[in-house]
Amino acid sequence: MALNTLVATLLCTIVLPIFLFLVAVKLWEVYLIRGRDPSCRASLPPGSMGLPFIGETLQLLLQRRKFLQMKRRKYGCIYRTHLFGNPTVRVMGANNVRQILLGEHKLVAVQWPASVRTILGSDTLSNMHGTQHKNKKKAIMRAFSRDALEHYIPVIQEEVRSAVTEWLEKDSYVLVYPEMKRLMFRIAMRILLGFDPDQIKTDEQELVEAFEEMIKNLFSLPVDVPFSGLYRGLKARNLIHSKIEENIQKKIDGGEVKHRDALQQLIEISRNSDEPFSMQVILSTLYMYPPSSTTETSRSACR
Repeated sequence: MALNTLVATLLCTIVLPIFLFLVAVKLWEVYLIRGRDPSCRASLPPGSMGLPFIGETLQLLLQRRKFLQMKRRKYGCIYRTHLFGNPTVRVMGANNVRQILLGEHKLVAVQWPASVRTILGSDTLSNMHGTQHKNKKKAIMRAFSRDALEHYIPVIQEEVRSAVTEWLEKDSYVLVYPEMKRLMFRIAMRILLGFDPDQIKTDEQELVEAFEEMIKNLFSLPVDVPFSGLYRGLKARNLIHSKIEENIQKKIDGGEVKHRDALQQLIEISRNSDEPFSMQVILSTLYMYPPSSTTETSRSACR
């Protein structure tokens, strides 16, 4: 009797939960595989979909490179997994990647993880496809045409002179890598966002920290709760948006323009084409110029 009770207790406390867990994992994988595109007859690559709902995201975040190396050894250069809330196929190898890049809009369509789409917004180039992507890219590239770039040269020269003068006045050595990234971000603030030098002095550090926070949390679990990565990324993005809105309002009100910047150009393009101006377009353009923290250290230094 005691033995039967012990066996029943063991089954209920250990074996049954393990069995139910394995069944849940298997049903999760079957559910995702059944949700595949029915028009595609090719078989799915080997791999696993991880735990229900969270997939293998935690393993990737905790193990990083070891996780990717283990997957490659086990499944090869192409395998399926589930990351950041989405079923994913990871492709490696020059020939495989070449086929993907050359087959865009034919074999594959670009889609970023849900967290990236939420933080950057639906109007960014990375989240557009087809004709919409082509038209928006054309409009943005006008702000970086040969004629437009000629207007930016005086600003670049001014910032470079100011930075070199500041470095020469320092008694200690200059950390080249963080200082160059800081200089590039200052140039981006003036060319892309239309900041004045006085504005940069007051807002630079705040914007650098906000931009770094946004970039750091682009790839996070798509759960918008306090203290989550997505929550922090959205908070940083909103701060950047508020600064951009201030400059847009100044330009719309017809303030004095010393140098024509990309923000001014995009506003004029939007007016001429009757296309609604989007804050997310500016944000996606700024995304091309990642800032650095002014506290970053580097081994590259000069005296």
